Amino acid sequence: MTTPSTTTPERRPGSAPLLRVAELRVSLGGVPIVEDATFELAAGDLVLLVGPNGAGKSTLLRALVGLLPSRGDVELEGRTAAGPSARERFVFVPDEPALYEDLTLREHARFNALVYRDPEADERALTWLERFGLGGKLDEFPATHSRGMRQKLSLSLALALEQPLTLLDEPFNGLDLAAQELLADALRGLAAAGGAVLLTGHQQELAARLAPRLLALEDGRLVEEEGQPAA
Repeated sequence: MTTPSTTTPERRPGSAPLLRVAELRVSLGGVPIVEDATFELAAGDLVLLVGPNGAGKSTLLRALVGLLPSRGDVELEGRTAAGPSARERFVFVPDEPALYEDLTLREHARFNALVYRDPEADERALTWLERFGLGGKLDEFPATHSRGMRQKLSLSLALALEQPLTLLDEPFNGLDLAAQELLADALRGLAAAGGAVLLTGHQQELAARLAPRLLALEDGRLVEEEGQPAA
């Protein structure tokens, strides 16, 4: 993968949406969490989803990737996001790293490439692990690592895939300052290269660091933050 660009990505006018969400509704235990969420992500979009704890940000992301039942329409590049062809076009990193405790970091990189049928993703993942300072721990198991180190592994695997759509739930949690800067550059680079990125986050400096388009969940409803381009 090329060195991530530090150029602030701009949305490309008139580009077809990579992700289209229409009237998405999610309820848990009969309680509405997200109501009628409608938005689009196009090539070049870098979007930060904000809102207070319990607003439903994680719920929304999990519904988008089919991990929670929902109503409404979710399309990726014109295809139903739940379909197998669409699933190969996005990557999702949850707020808690989902890893295989019996695989080393090196084995995670290989397995990740096999699952996505992208042999080059193996070497790219190893490169990202080196950038995140884990190059000397490739033969160790994630169970022996800290929360931040596990997060770096999850992010390395996701960034290595270079998918059109990247969804990340609280990806900056647990990262040291150097890793935060590296991740910010990487996300800007993904968008600048024509991908779309949607992430959640609480850190106050994220808006200044990423210069993203802002969406906010308020009382279960998604709204565009004032001063940002409309969907």
